[in-house]
Amino acid sequence: CEDHCMLLNCTYWTYDPTAMYGQPLCWVWKDGRPGEVKTEKGWVSGDVDCRREMKAILSGQSGSADSKDTSVAVAEAEAEAKEEIKWRREPFRLWAVQQLPELPGTRYFLESGGRGRCVQGFCECFPPFRGPLCEQLDPGEFDNARNFTAVLHYLTSDDADDIDDIEPSLTRLWTQYNRRFDYPVVIFNDGLSEENRRRIVAASENRIWFAYVDDYLAVPDMLTKDPHRRAMLDEVKWSLGYRGMCRFRSGTIFLQPVLRKFQYAMTLDTDGYFPAEVKSDPIEEMHVGGKVYTWSHLLPDLPGAVKHFWDYSLMYMRMKNIEPLGTPILRQFVREDDVQWNYQLYMNDIEIVLLDWFRSDPYQDYFRYLDSIGGFWLHRWGDHAVRTIAVGMWLPQDKVFEMNIPYGHQNYCRCSNPELECVREGDRGGTPEKWWTCAPSATVEAA
Repeated sequence: CEDHCMLLNCTYWTYDPTAMYGQPLCWVWKDGRPGEVKTEKGWVSGDVDCRREMKAILSGQSGSADSKDTSVAVAEAEAEAKEEIKWRREPFRLWAVQQLPELPGTRYFLESGGRGRCVQGFCECFPPFRGPLCEQLDPGEFDNARNFTAVLHYLTSDDADDIDDIEPSLTRLWTQYNRRFDYPVVIFNDGLSEENRRRIVAASENRIWFAYVDDYLAVPDMLTKDPHRRAMLDEVKWSLGYRGMCRFRSGTIFLQPVLRKFQYAMTLDTDGYFPAEVKSDPIEEMHVGGKVYTWSHLLPDLPGAVKHFWDYSLMYMRMKNIEPLGTPILRQFVREDDVQWNYQLYMNDIEIVLLDWFRSDPYQDYFRYLDSIGGFWLHRWGDHAVRTIAVGMWLPQDKVFEMNIPYGHQNYCRCSNPELECVREGDRGGTPEKWWTCAPSATVEAA
């Protein structure tokens, strides 16, 4: 609508993408603003004269580039281009917040074109699509320069604590990493208020899409209708929502329609973040190296948190004729003397996966087996445990990649630079106070 307005040399435009009058409409005005600016929900308006003045100012600033150093001129041109992109994306950010009501025919139109889906009476667009019928493109700045597709994703609830965490996480994601790569960010959820969707979108310049998980708390009947198992469900100290998260991230996440067209996916926790600049792209490194799974760090799990998990995994290995010590990776995690798991695992609060491998067998077969036992609900089997043993059973070492990037999560922090050290934000007057940041180490400062 804005482009149409500028071609007509108009001064103001209003766009109704909600099709209030039967179809999306664009109104334009010449020689001034309208007497009344429409403010219906979902409508977007713009002042072209204001935009032209801004471009003229930017052009005037860069017009003296002949007398400046070439690098300065290039930097100014890049800044102007980024400002242009930011401005053009603003209407899409409004659409990112909207939860579109399902109307007759919408489900077929979106799902047959692979641009979105409808669930629970509302509809969602998939990246890179936006708009009332997911008919508008909101592409990444560097999409055409890459020969692969990738997405970054979070999983959050509507709880205040999760929203308070994900806001600064998204801010750091953009400033420390994604402003240089501009991958789409998908926020999986089991229901978010409009206010919290607005907060999430406003937290950064990341391109955000929301994806509803419709079976997140679908505890199977075999557990809820049996009195003994029902009692066991109530005895687990972790919340039902946390156990649903473990199950979702163990297997069904890879089958979500919103991820269908992507090759790679990076997982991030709401309280996970980059405490320093990530200068190289681990997703590109993974693609160039032909890797299937990328991890950041190893930590031990609590034995009580994975009760019976190894016993049932051993049963699966026997059924599938898999030797528990048969691969180099399994031998890192399984003790040779008693063939017991040592509880070490890949911490997948940050990870990168090749989606095709994880959404197909044998990985999904292993997940379906574990899911049939009910251990995610009865014992809180963790997704990091499932990932570790599955990778160990089937992937050779040359398909697994350890990324060396700065990363912080709860009590863990790594700067990946010998001249930097992890310090709490609160010690330097920053927020959140308990989060980490990378600062020059004492030895460097002394030198």
